Amino acid sequence: MATSNFHNKNASAIFAVEIEDEWAYDDLVENLESEFNKHSDYYGYGKSDPNELRSFPSKSLGSFANVITIGEDTIDIFVTPVIRNGYYGGCNLDWNVEYCVNGYNDDTYSDDSKTLEVVNNYVEFIENTYSQYSQPLGVFATFSNGETLYHLLA
Repeated sequence: MATSNFHNKNASAIFAVEIEDEWAYDDLVENLESEFNKHSDYYGYGKSDPNELRSFPSKSLGSFANVITIGEDTIDIFVTPVIRNGYYGGCNLDWNVEYCVNGYNDDTYSDDSKTLEVVNNYVEFIENTYSQYSQPLGVFATFSNGETLYHLLA
């Protein structure tokens, strides 16, 4: 039985990167972290990947963090860039969002316009960076055996 090569959870495209060896992987990680460090809200340490699967191991690349107040609640917003191994080869670039309300994991405000604005600004920066280091793909078709065909995005 076949499976899709990439596990993409949140990104608007499958930001695919062909990796030839471990040095190419290390270079990709260093390049992305260097780009992310240009943003004032980026921290080199981050959250783990809640969407990691055994067949698709991943590495978090730090986190973008911001704190906003809505009413009496303090909301910590973390957007974590992720590099996830492909099943057969290469890797894809994704991201995750986590909300903490008054110190507890809670997505109560995930649809609030204030939190969405913060998240969307980080995601736009992350995905623009990804597009410089990857080939954005879309899923053309997935067959019943799991085999997937991809197409290039403009």
